[in-house]
Amino acid sequence: MGTPFEVGLETKKMQPVYQVVGDANWNSLNKIIALIRHLTWRSLASRYRGSALGFVWTLVNPIMLMFVYTFVFKNIFGQSAAGVPFQVYLMTGILAWNFFSTAAIQASVSLVSGASLVNKSTFPRIVLPVSAVLANAVNYLVALPLLFAFILISGVPLTGYVLLLPISFLLLTIMAIGLGAFLASLMPFFMDLQHLIEVFFTMWFFLTPIVYEIGLIKDPGWRAWYDLNPMVGIVQFIHTVFLGLPLNVSTLLTSVLGSVLMLVIGLLIFRRLAPHCTEV
Repeated sequence: MGTPFEVGLETKKMQPVYQVVGDANWNSLNKIIALIRHLTWRSLASRYRGSALGFVWTLVNPIMLMFVYTFVFKNIFGQSAAGVPFQVYLMTGILAWNFFSTAAIQASVSLVSGASLVNKSTFPRIVLPVSAVLANAVNYLVALPLLFAFILISGVPLTGYVLLLPISFLLLTIMAIGLGAFLASLMPFFMDLQHLIEVFFTMWFFLTPIVYEIGLIKDPGWRAWYDLNPMVGIVQFIHTVFLGLPLNVSTLLTSVLGSVLMLVIGLLIFRRLAPHCTEV
């Protein structure tokens, strides 16, 4: 028999943070949803643990970018946004882009960063990129009330298009999950992708109408190619939702098709390659 101190330690066994109740198979959708919810909140908790400002940091990056881009593109290059203050136009697009790009990038490394969990446990691995995207979705949703306040203070009235906000949010999330799952399935086999992804997203950012208006692209040939970028229609749609700007329906339909296609391709490739990621 051990000392009282040892006995006390034995009676205080650590309980698992997450425990599957019932059989160990993952055929139950409720179990998968519960695991996604747990991983999402765990990601948020670890990200802001010890932080005095917490979710406020979600706004620091877009606010700083807004000031820099406003100074460069408005004051130096003379850019403007038809009908709305340029800084509001910027802030609306930057917040949406930050959600999409950060979510997709974090999802892309989810299998690599979660290698210890993947190697030791049996569970649907798609929950890793999905939970990475949803954690960033929470950040975006928390920032929206402050974005609305900024828009109203800037003198831009809200329109009926704001009721379409859930659709714009859904398009961003679908695109992030599809692309994140696609990249995550490739990452364990091509580790150099980690160095290329940030360059890729920087190029993509400037090929999307965030720091300039799409009307600047006047050549019909270039415009046709430009509109194939699925984020063009999504960002235009977001500007319509928040700022009431005109919407090109054909461009939006292209973006909807591209987002759904990206989701299907991403999930199919992930399903095929993810089971083999531990073999690398």
